[in-house]
Amino acid sequence: MRLFLRISAVAIALVSATAASADTLEKVVILSRHGVRSAMSSPERLEEASARPWPRFEVPAGHLTARGETLIALMGGYYRQHYAAQGLLKPGDCSAVYAWANATQRTIATAKAYAGSLAPGCPVTVNTVGEGNIDPMFEPVKAGIVKADHALARAAVAGRVGGDLTAWSASHNQEAEQLDALLMQCDKGPCPPAPGKRRVFDAKPGFVDGEELAGVSGPEAFASGVTESLLMAWADGRDFAGLGWKGLDEAALTRSFFLHQAEFDLRLRAPYVARTLAGHLADRILATVQSGAQPNAASIGPANARLVLISGHDGTLASLGGLLRMEWTLPGYQPNQIQPGGALVFERWKREDGVREVRVRFTGQSLSQLRGMTPLDAKTPPLSAPVFIQGCGTATPAFDCRLEDFEAVVRGATRPGE
Repeated sequence: MRLFLRISAVAIALVSATAASADTLEKVVILSRHGVRSAMSSPERLEEASARPWPRFEVPAGHLTARGETLIALMGGYYRQHYAAQGLLKPGDCSAVYAWANATQRTIATAKAYAGSLAPGCPVTVNTVGEGNIDPMFEPVKAGIVKADHALARAAVAGRVGGDLTAWSASHNQEAEQLDALLMQCDKGPCPPAPGKRRVFDAKPGFVDGEELAGVSGPEAFASGVTESLLMAWADGRDFAGLGWKGLDEAALTRSFFLHQAEFDLRLRAPYVARTLAGHLADRILATVQSGAQPNAASIGPANARLVLISGHDGTLASLGGLLRMEWTLPGYQPNQIQPGGALVFERWKREDGVREVRVRFTGQSLSQLRGMTPLDAKTPPLSAPVFIQGCGTATPAFDCRLEDFEAVVRGATRPGE
């Protein structure tokens, strides 16, 4: 009897493996954040928020660094190996890869680095509306294809915290104290005020006017820019210890990201804000995932492109995640955090029975892989986590979602009530 059960178990495993191997990968859409960039603020401005000097970058503010380009090339090379093994990409098939980038230097340079490693030897064009222009896919409000109700956006964000941003912010006092101690280099926060310095505690919670939809102020927003600069400089291999910083390691960095992520999640994952900012993008991604299986004029790139790369920003991924209620966590990062080169990967598979399914995952390099410029391959892959799509995900290892159900979820999110 035991022998029969063992044989049966082996037979079931072989059948499952055969069924899995019969699945065909037909299309991949990679929505990636740009790679490591220089700080958006000047070193002098950042030094108002810290007790120690900040590293200097060799490129203008907000531009992709040389190391950032290399790190993206490593990710692109990994994707190429991975998808060649899946049979999606073949040597010399230059039409298989299509790239689109938002109109900033760092996103365009990121897409070029990806293209060079995804399709080596191929003249892959990075498509864009042109640096300095407005791309509706990334900035639909500025482009005029979506009309934003700013009062409703503020109400949608405020409604997530009971209308009290001050109370919401006060719940993060412990994290603010930890960040203050790291930045101002005292034993325990809050550190004493110092002339010419801006402390995380000095920022007052509230809404602010500006280009951002429902922009907020307070310790979380203050920390957002500062800790992103920490992350970028760390990933760029900068020598903080040589500048006198103490206690800055991967564990401290992970803790420091909390306030940034709290602000991002509050603002960009609010349903109304997410739909306003990412609804058009979601429709375009859906059309691209469908492309080749069914006609759709909104597809990004031609139907015969099997891997479509979209190079955007962390806010791009955050608002799309909020719109489709997608969640992810990678070791060393806060929940839903988007590191440089982090990406949402949408795969369309065709099962042996003809049913098409969508599998989504979030992937990107770890802090140590970024800082060490670790070569990536099947034995040393980047971090990766499957993403469950609410409304169509199933109880499978990759949370498979039937293509028609994925379409229904996207349509329901971008056109509620229709």
